[in-house]
Amino acid sequence: MNYKIKTLAIAVLMATGAGVANANSQTCDVDMAYDVNLNGNEIVFTKNNQESVVIKDSNSLSLDGKAQRLTAKQVQLLHEYAEQVRELLPAASEIAEDASLLALDAVRDVTSVLLEHNPAKAEEIIARVDTIAAELKKHISDSHLRPEAIGDYLAGAEFEKEFEALMEESVTEFVQVNIPTMVAAAMSGNEEKVKAFEERMEKFGQEMESKYEAKAKIIEQKADALCDLVKQIEAKEDSFVNAFADYEKYQLIQ
Repeated sequence: MNYKIKTLAIAVLMATGAGVANANSQTCDVDMAYDVNLNGNEIVFTKNNQESVVIKDSNSLSLDGKAQRLTAKQVQLLHEYAEQVRELLPAASEIAEDASLLALDAVRDVTSVLLEHNPAKAEEIIARVDTIAAELKKHISDSHLRPEAIGDYLAGAEFEKEFEALMEESVTEFVQVNIPTMVAAAMSGNEEKVKAFEERMEKFGQEMESKYEAKAKIIEQKADALCDLVKQIEAKEDSFVNAFADYEKYQLIQ
């Protein structure tokens, strides 16, 4: 399956409407062949819950349960490769955490304005967004990365649909509460009230744009750095394969 390294962060930003203009500076499309797990001093690549690759202490290698004999040069290349794989999970997890927090903050800000008359409803929506973020975290952490599960979750469209539904729900209730009041104010000639409402909404929109575009840019920069790391891992992996051909069919990055 095709897993975009930046998909997780950008999907959250797109769903919340933050950082859309800056979300396409670099794409990082790769095929990751395995789930990756860090178990203490071991790096384990699994597929269908079966261990295919185990790198222990960054200097010993087992393939399908069979220990491999490596030369000193091969061990050095394996070590360099393994150390960068170890960097991948915390870097990816940090982006996922940042993006999820950004989504929650954005929803809190939106609901605080659109649902100020109904704080209980606002809290309900925030709780639902928190649940969505928690689902994603099941597949990515400092100790595991499940790219296929993330891809399936996002590809299922439930992720973005749920965010859209929550926002539509907030907007609908806001309109139902405020529009009749604004229409009545306009019809009665209360232009000051209408103008105050318009200015409030415009200010809110500007504040949201300023606040979240800046934060989204930071996440995007981290995602770009993650793309660079993946490219470095791919280069180290290719170097190891050139020195140890038996590893070719076990490559993480295809």
